[in-house]
Amino acid sequence: MSSGVGATMTDREIADGLFAADAERSDGGVLGTAARSTSRGDDDAFVGPSGSSKGDARSVHIAGMDDDTETFSVRKFLAFLGPGFLMCIGYVDPGNFESDLQAGVQYGYSLLWVLLWATIAGLFVQAMCVRLALATGWHLARVMRDEYPPRVRYALWVATELAIVASDIPEVIGTALALKLIFGLPTAWGVGVTSLSTLLFLGLQSFGVRKLEAFIGALVGVMSVCFVAQMSLLGGGDGGEVVAGIVAPVIRDPNALFIAISLLGAVVMPHNLFLHSALVLSRTFALGERALRSAYKYNVAECAAALLVTLVINFAVVIVAARSIRDADFHDPTGERRQGIIDRPLQNAPEMLKDVLGVAAKGMFAAALLASGQSSTITGTYAGQFVMEGFLELRIDPVLRAFLTRSAAIVPSLLVILIAGDEYAEFLIVVSSVILFVQLPYALIPLVKFCGDPGIAGPLALDLKTARATRVLCVVVVLANSILLVQMIHESRAVNGTAGGVFVGFLVAFAAVAYVGSIAWLAARPVSQNLATRVERRMRGERAERLAGADDGGIDDGGIGGEARGDDARGDREMRGVASAFRVDTPPLPPGDGGSRV
Repeated sequence: MSSGVGATMTDREIADGLFAADAERSDGGVLGTAARSTSRGDDDAFVGPSGSSKGDARSVHIAGMDDDTETFSVRKFLAFLGPGFLMCIGYVDPGNFESDLQAGVQYGYSLLWVLLWATIAGLFVQAMCVRLALATGWHLARVMRDEYPPRVRYALWVATELAIVASDIPEVIGTALALKLIFGLPTAWGVGVTSLSTLLFLGLQSFGVRKLEAFIGALVGVMSVCFVAQMSLLGGGDGGEVVAGIVAPVIRDPNALFIAISLLGAVVMPHNLFLHSALVLSRTFALGERALRSAYKYNVAECAAALLVTLVINFAVVIVAARSIRDADFHDPTGERRQGIIDRPLQNAPEMLKDVLGVAAKGMFAAALLASGQSSTITGTYAGQFVMEGFLELRIDPVLRAFLTRSAAIVPSLLVILIAGDEYAEFLIVVSSVILFVQLPYALIPLVKFCGDPGIAGPLALDLKTARATRVLCVVVVLANSILLVQMIHESRAVNGTAGGVFVGFLVAFAAVAYVGSIAWLAARPVSQNLATRVERRMRGERAERLAGADDGGIDDGGIGGEARGDDARGDREMRGVASAFRVDTPPLPPGDGGSRV
């Protein structure tokens, strides 16, 4: 194989194809027909021999990843900075604020430890997403597609799409309530206005991944400033009680257990697993085991930094709610107003904050809620793209995708508000949380199994001790979800001695058996596919065009058959269409600086 500039350019073009607009499917068809971008990620004006230009980043190339030094590089860390902040939006969406406010109003600081451990568990799970993406060059939905029979694959796709729509409902409600707080817009009108966020998505996707990451980071910054500022106006929390709430695992009563599980479920969201495992692939570099392990280190560090910010935000929301309800000086002899804050915190907590901190606090809360809703909309749409392309090899225009997802969330939201009124709007957030709780094991269990299997993750597979810890985490999540669902059904009193109640009881029992059985099947089923050849080549840093040549009957190399290499090439072509919004053409490397990229 030649090693000149031309060969290297082919390498980089194939690697950029991971995020290309016009990509072949495994059957030779085309995934999409979007216009080909001529921009690149470092904002330097450059036009290479191929006519590609630097300008606006659709992916980010990182040089020097195979260096011998183990020293932590700030330059490389900053290059990796971005995907974690898109992912972390799932940890500070309006559903999280709802749970945080309820925890603070009812139980003060005593449930802060749940947020801490839920965030640590979230970091562990997101690190597995990074591990899978780097080892295979595929995101989670793509790996799942080849793993399961068609019926199971379609069922998992439907469940995941429902979860994405469910995750969009809190964004719709939260944005509508924020518009009501800021502009006095009726909630029903605000729900309709949220459909215009697809136009925001249309504008953002044309600017490239760096600009998008900066925009989302700015929204996270708005949330941080608003809630930290409110906490500062309160003089912070009561130091000793806050520390005790962080370190002492205390559950005061069954309702506290319910809220604790809600906090856990609101933090670890299923669509984030698909999203993050794909966003990792927006960073490109020369392959090789040293480079991949280094990339894993920087990706996890970046993810930890993003989740640390979200932890501070969630802590601030709980502390502000706890201090405000304690210091609030309002006449409430019947406890009706306090109960209203508990039942509908997103609508009633701002008035409480205004009483304690003044009008500015209400505005800051509304700004944070608006930033949360809009940022969650964008990341949810990207997650939907990856899921559809991964499971079905189907791609639609991202703006159309955003419109369809948002429409599916707007219709039930608008109906509930028009029929039952604003006071029931937040009930939909609870319903969406239930759907997310139910769906999470269907994404988490495959991820854990893939990362623990050397045939999938190769040298990056989890060690035995860590794999056991991940299984325990899965059991805890499934058990927590089961407890939460049982408690919600019990409190709803839908199952009772009446004819209708008995019928509902039979339906619930049937659904519970089917749910537990499907999860048990996923957990017990051994991993069937073997990506060892693909992972081995990535670890050796072999060039992507060698894989592409396998389809043309390339010569067997190192005892690896052409059929296996053809499978790898097929996967590389499929991944060219995984995220059209993040594609960039790159100029050739200098002679001798070869190697494939992620």
